[in-house]
Parts: sequence; structure tokens; C-alpha cells
Amino acid sequence: MSVTVSELLAEPALGLRALTRHCRSGDRPISWVSTTELPDPLPFLRGGELVMTTGMLERQDGEWRQLVHRLAELPVAALCFGIGLVHRDVPRAVVETAEEAGLAVVSSPVEVPFVQISHWVAERIFAEQYDAVRAAVTLQDELVLELTSGHGFRGLLRRLHQRLGAGALAVVDPSGLVLSRFPASSAWPKEPHGRQTAGTAVPVSVDDVPVAWLCAQRPSEQRELLSFATSILGLEVARHQAVLTGRRELLGQLLEDVLHRTVSEGDARRRLSSYGISPEEHHAVVVARVVGDAGRLRSLPWTLRPLLEREGDRLPTALIDDTVTVVVPEGVDAEASARMVARHLAVVDPHVQVGVSAARRGVSGLRTGYFEARQGAQSGPGVHRASPLSITGLLMGNLELPLHDLGRAVLAPLLRHDEEHQAELTATLRAYLAHDCAPAATAKALTLHRNSLRYRLRLIEQLTGRDLGRLANRMELWLALSALEAGAEEGEGTAPGR
Repeated sequence: MSVTVSELLAEPALGLRALTRHCRSGDRPISWVSTTELPDPLPFLRGGELVMTTGMLERQDGEWRQLVHRLAELPVAALCFGIGLVHRDVPRAVVETAEEAGLAVVSSPVEVPFVQISHWVAERIFAEQYDAVRAAVTLQDELVLELTSGHGFRGLLRRLHQRLGAGALAVVDPSGLVLSRFPASSAWPKEPHGRQTAGTAVPVSVDDVPVAWLCAQRPSEQRELLSFATSILGLEVARHQAVLTGRRELLGQLLEDVLHRTVSEGDARRRLSSYGISPEEHHAVVVARVVGDAGRLRSLPWTLRPLLEREGDRLPTALIDDTVTVVVPEGVDAEASARMVARHLAVVDPHVQVGVSAARRGVSGLRTGYFEARQGAQSGPGVHRASPLSITGLLMGNLELPLHDLGRAVLAPLLRHDEEHQAELTATLRAYLAHDCAPAATAKALTLHRNSLRYRLRLIEQLTGRDLGRLANRMELWLALSALEAGAEEGEGTAPGR
């Protein structure tokens, strides 16, 4: 903040007189006032001051010339020479050298004390500072009002655009995707972190993590205003994130109830429908697991667009412990959704692990899909399509599992084949395993020719995708049969494929 030499000369109460033509050439801003009678005042000056002296220290012409040149080089705003106390007039060497060096020199009459000039300058600088602070506070209030009155990010950008004079503005995510802009027709090249080398970019942070950038197309001197805007943008994002996290937590609690059968089938169907999950349709399940601070799943926005648009998740999304679970309806590419989840969660964990299940129908299909996707997520970083469900692997994880549903999921190809062709592959597998995988004993028990048994066993391997020559696969199928039989005894049976 400053006043100018021209404004100083225009104040009649000060009685100042311009002695060089440089006093009125351009607006020479005065940052502060410095009164000195020192032999060398330069070490105590920072530039832009109105330097006032009475010339009390006797100097030769050469010394005056040297001082004037140094003041002009710093540069100071002007030299105010008080006359009538020590010098009757300003020394000729001062005026002539100042004219050559480009320094503004004014004279001050003895009737006007230097303190009066100092007060005049200080009052105007403080008045300008007060006006600037008041204007900044007013603008800050306007920015907050834009957000809280429902105008959102676009309203804030519009208000900033009116006041900053820094060209078009945009909120850009770290990948360079423009989330909101003003004017709407402005063009933004996609660059790393959305920052343009010719403009200004200030990060929008949540939990000290940059989740977006507020960008201006041209450099702005009001960076502190941009910083304030990003701070309230960050608070607004965090507020909407808390609301969205609450919704995800509620769906997560429901899914846990469904997965562990703490609600009835009918209640599960009704409550799932309230979240847009129709039990009558097929759904795939995506499970993403993060390593590290799971709390960031709840505090950091994975993607800003739903928050900016004040919408919920595009697909039903739940938080369960350290995982994100997304229910993908039929007709939506589940693997593409999984890749999108992986990209979004990279802000929380760059090595996020994501599993994708097959699409299944009904509440039991949702249960099976969850455990299948969770098993796929254990394959390591990246996106993994789940392999055939491993009951043994899931049991090793000490999960509270719906074993009947899992057994039916493993044996579903055999059950469908038996129903469609009136075949007995499931019974054949049960007999084969019960007779320690001995072909002769199995054929005898089934009253079956050994070639027919071999054909059935090959067909079982093809349908289940498991090699009966491997102990792990035989154990897996035995557990599936046992789980299926246990469920049938408890009256849990449902139609194949349900």
C-alpha cells in the first residue's frame, strides 16, 4: 500500500514544492517515510521511502552528488529537503544531480515539521490498508456465501473471476480433468495436476493432501485471495465428503448384515431395494482393499465430481472395514468400474488391490459375489477378475461365511447340467470322492462302466474348471459338497443359479 509523490505535492497544507521534473513524471509510490541526518543512511533504507533531511550534516558538493546517485539507484521515492533551518535553499549540487539521476526532490518549508508530513503519509497508507482489508473480508464473505447459498463451486469461480482479473478460472483434479470452470466456454489444456505454466495454480487440500487445483489462466498478484478460496473449497469438499461417507457407512452396515445373515431374506430384499439394488437382477461385486490408514477411505475424496455436483455415488458404494465395495448392476461394465475405483483410490493407496466377481442374481448371489471379489482382491495390487471361488482359501481367512451359498456357487455348473440333462454328475463326484478317488470302487458303487465314469469325470473337470488329479481341487469340491448337503439339511436350498 502506498501514496504517491504527486499526491503529496497536491496537499496544500504541507507546502511542498517540486524541484525536479521527476516529481510529476509517473506515479512514484511512497512506501514509508524515513527522517535521517546520518552520513550514510543507505543501510537503513529498503527502497520506496520518502527520505527527509534538513542537511544538518555538512557535506561538500561531491558528497551530496554521491549521496543523490546512491538514493536514485536504490531507488527511493523522493528526497524531501527541509529548508529554513540549516539551509536557506536546497544545495544546487543536490538539485542538478537529482535532475540527471532521475530522482524526485521536493523542498519543505520550516513552518511544516517533518512529523506533519510523516503523519499525513502514514494516515493515508493505513487508510488504504484498512480499505484493502475491508474489501478482502467483504470478498471472502461473498465467496463463502456463494458456496453456502447453493451456487456451489461455479458460483465461487464466477465471483473470483469478477474480482481477480486473472482470466478464466477452473477447479482441476490431479489428473488434469476439469471439474468446474468459469466462463463455461473457456478452454483448458489437460496437463499434469491441471497446472498451466503461464497461469496460477493453488492446491485444494483435504487432510494435507492435494485433491484438486484452483487454476487461473493468467498470473494473479492476489495469491492470498486464491489461497483463501482454496481453503474454503477444501472445507466444502470435506463437508460433502463427510455426508457421502455417512451414506457409504450405512450401506456397508446393511451389506454386512446381508453377508452374515443377520437379517431375513425378505428384510434384506426390502432394504437393498431402498439403495437401488434390485434383488431380482444380476449384479457383479467389486471389492477394493487399501493398505495403510483405512481412515483415509472416509476422510479423503476419491473423486470430486459427485461432491461438486452434490450427488451420491453413481453406483451403490459401501465402506466395510478397510475395503470399498461397489455393487455393479447388469448392463454396466464391471471391470471398467473396477478400474475406475482403482484410479480413484490411488489417492488413498497407490497399490490398491481390487477384485471383480461374476454377475449373479439374488441376495445369495450378492453374498457369493462379495466373497469372490474379496478373494480376487487378495491377488495383489491392480484389478483382478476373481478365479473360481476357493472355499478353502476363504475358510483360511477365518471369515463368517454363508457356506451353503459358497458350496452352491462352486458346484453351480454341475447342478445346472444335472437339471438340464437329467444327469448325475453331482452324485458321481460325491461317490468318486467318497471312494478315495478310486475309479474301480466308484464304478462298482455306481454300477457304471469305467469308460462311462471316465467320461463323467472329464466332464466334471471341464464344467468346474478343476483338475481332479490335484489334492487341493479334490478337497475344494469335497467341501463344496459338504456345505451343500449341510445347507439342504437346514432347509436353505434354492434353485440352481439363484
